[in-house]
Amino acid sequence: MENGEIKTLRNTCPLCPEHDSILISVADGEIVEINGDTDNPFTNGHICSKGRNADVCRVHPDRVIHPLKRIKKQWVRVSWDDALNEISERTHRIREMYGPLAFAAADANTNTVPGVALGLFMRSLGSPNLMSNLDLCAGPGIASDLLSAGDQLSTYFSVADFRNAGCIFIAGSNIAASHPRQWEDAKKAVAEGAKLIVVDPRHTEIAERADLWLQIRPGSDGALAMGMLNVILNENLYDREFVTKWCVGFERLNTRIGEYPPERVEKMTWITADDIRKAARLYATVKPACLRANLGVQQRNNSFPAARAFSILPAVTGNIDIPGGQLLARFPSGPESNSKVAEEYLLPRDVVDRQIGASEYPLWSGNGSIVTKGGYANISMTLRAMITGRPYRVKAWFIMNPNAVVTYPDTKLVLDAIKNLELVVVCTDFMTPTAEMADFILPRAHPFETDRIIGTSHGQWVLAARKAVEPKGECRDDIKIFHELSKKMLDKRYLKKSLIPWKDIGEYNEYRLKRMGITFNDLQKKGIYTFPMEFKKYEREGFATPSGRFEIYSGLLEKYGYDPLPYYRESPSSEVSNPQLGRKYPLLLISSRKKDQYLSRSHIDGSTKPRISYPELEIHPHAASDRGIADGDRLWIETPKGRCMHTARITDKIHPAVVNGCFGWWFPRKPAPEHGCLEANINMVMAYEPPHDPVVGINSVQGVVCEVYKVVP
Repeated sequence: MENGEIKTLRNTCPLCPEHDSILISVADGEIVEINGDTDNPFTNGHICSKGRNADVCRVHPDRVIHPLKRIKKQWVRVSWDDALNEISERTHRIREMYGPLAFAAADANTNTVPGVALGLFMRSLGSPNLMSNLDLCAGPGIASDLLSAGDQLSTYFSVADFRNAGCIFIAGSNIAASHPRQWEDAKKAVAEGAKLIVVDPRHTEIAERADLWLQIRPGSDGALAMGMLNVILNENLYDREFVTKWCVGFERLNTRIGEYPPERVEKMTWITADDIRKAARLYATVKPACLRANLGVQQRNNSFPAARAFSILPAVTGNIDIPGGQLLARFPSGPESNSKVAEEYLLPRDVVDRQIGASEYPLWSGNGSIVTKGGYANISMTLRAMITGRPYRVKAWFIMNPNAVVTYPDTKLVLDAIKNLELVVVCTDFMTPTAEMADFILPRAHPFETDRIIGTSHGQWVLAARKAVEPKGECRDDIKIFHELSKKMLDKRYLKKSLIPWKDIGEYNEYRLKRMGITFNDLQKKGIYTFPMEFKKYEREGFATPSGRFEIYSGLLEKYGYDPLPYYRESPSSEVSNPQLGRKYPLLLISSRKKDQYLSRSHIDGSTKPRISYPELEIHPHAASDRGIADGDRLWIETPKGRCMHTARITDKIHPAVVNGCFGWWFPRKPAPEHGCLEANINMVMAYEPPHDPVVGINSVQGVVCEVYKVVP
């Protein structure tokens, strides 16, 4: 390519699960423009502000581009060879002294390339203790969907066909900020006559467009779903044919929902009985209907039974795997999924039985996990094992993706855990508060600097995302990092076998494409590889459950001693369960990521020209007036766990008893190692201790009781 000549490459945005198809323009080895790809029939050329700026973090002057070693309190640049040599030696010493269970690892989502690399390295060491952010996120919904249908139905990992829906029901999510392309699909459907139901204590952008906005009390979403089921069943609005042929346990559900008449649910949710009936009738009678029950529903210690109720709504209304409903993502002719690759290399059952959390959460962790073979180690319990040595000592932590110090609840607990370790290795792009606590930092290649296979979570299309530019400095792709580390340990005879056979992402891509019978170059030449849409696949294949049908009544839940039916129970840490606590802390705290905010692990000044420089707390004028708070005042947010600071933003677009903070905040320009996260990070005030959700082990980080008052200079 001649100097100044512009070359355009097809790729995808790497910043969220939407994977918007994009076109990257490159000149003289640098990216000069990013635009939406109008040739992709599923993303339709959509691109958001973050996507247009997706290269900013790659070229940011603060990006980590060389291996670093912490010597006392100073960071020293070292070669890859020296870093991997010393990491391998220290890893070996820990394994010899404490055994293979002494290792833990964390990734944001193990069904990714970095998740495969990290997970297989851990299994090479003999440790089952791989953690996933899913049990801080959409875990209850994922587990519920899999138990009920064997597929994803309700969370952002599912396929809600908003574009073709007649009714759209969204709870606990402002998709205009979190999933803007899906919001475009929803707006198009609404413009063509679809009905929109929104459940949120805030009057968000999507609530403004709603036919019915339900301003719910945070944490009571499960009661709303049970109340809607009560109306749908009692008024015979359910799909009799689907229920009769494809559902297990409908009659038992019919008995259970008698406990949730709308008048009783009104007292639990702040939503009138009339509006509960309206929502149920709209969702059940306007066909087809689809729903999304996202993090506002999932992030509570009573979330799993709530998620079960939301999973069942599309089943009883017959809205599963039809155009405009909840689609089953089964496209077996595509590339091998990352999760399937990882499952080919499992540890012995007796080792997996010792995974942290396997006894306490047997459907999430250990051999019984319904989410992934080999399970996920419980994060809260693993952090405590680092501190207490129970159930056994964990002495080393490998971290790829999560900025754990900022994004895990109870920031001080995370810091205490790290300080008890003998080795911390962080693979990262930036010097985050988590990276600052490491012994070694290994620089990762940006997604635009590697070849990637992108298959959407809904499986409708796949493409080869060709490397657009060369890696900065000495950055390496995720597979190469852990292949090289494993090779070092093999050469030193510290390992008997490495489970990472691919030397880099290129070899891994070819491995995943084998079952399609094509190469990466073939896929790249083909462009966007789409799969034909099929509906009602369960009529041919059944549901991926033990019974082959949709399980309203779950035999697996019953087997493990859980309630096999959905229900709603008040959170034991709520103001209703503990009125005395509610009097001391009369407000309910939720949090959200702002529309133009990057992920917390790359929260770099100027990355997308953020609208605000300090985290804001949305507070209603009545609540502010009662506390003498003016717009822009610096505030303390206090919960039973502690306090942190935000700036007041007074708005009438939030319930008077609810305040909304900013998630994932830290300040790159403030002093290391904390970078201000002990000042303003909302997770400073979130507890990470029992009671946890009984199935997934999630704790409450939404709807937390709090009080707010001005900071006195």
